[in-house]
Amino acid sequence: MKETHCTSHSSQGPTLVTFDGEKNHLEWESLGDQVMGGQSDGKVVCSEEGVGHFHGTVRLDNGGGFASAKSDLQPPADASGYTGIELVARGDGKTYKIGLRNSTNRRSIVYQQSFTPDVDQWCRIQLPFSDFVPTWRGRTVTDAEPLDIRQLASVSLFVSGRQVGEFHLRMQDWALF
Repeated sequence: MKETHCTSHSSQGPTLVTFDGEKNHLEWESLGDQVMGGQSDGKVVCSEEGVGHFHGTVRLDNGGGFASAKSDLQPPADASGYTGIELVARGDGKTYKIGLRNSTNRRSIVYQQSFTPDVDQWCRIQLPFSDFVPTWRGRTVTDAEPLDIRQLASVSLFVSGRQVGEFHLRMQDWALF
């Protein structure tokens, strides 16, 4: 897993995802381990202060062990000319993943990258597109086409790896850098 580096340097470009209640037009759909009989839950909520909260509980009951939320970008975003996604986040000690898809079909390959934000302070995190790994149902796909950054159709958040218990990730807008 790639180590998360907190930086104060920002090279923000356009906003990809906003958590500002007045500007947010994304609808986050919770997609947890219920698809396989699990009982974990998670959701994304936007606050009036412009902070996104991804929170819930991961349970191992009935073969579970992950929670996620997905949102489609309408229209899809063209991130060509940019290196990756930058966000400011504060965590709870757990490792999270951001997922990107070239399709709105939740059964399509999702390109994921892990990060573990600081617990004690807000941390600026940069996730280069070149480090996103193609996955299918949590497993790496070795023969997948590279992520097409000209066609980012959906974004998602995950807490997985059987990190049992309550979780809470706080985030500010995701920007391209």
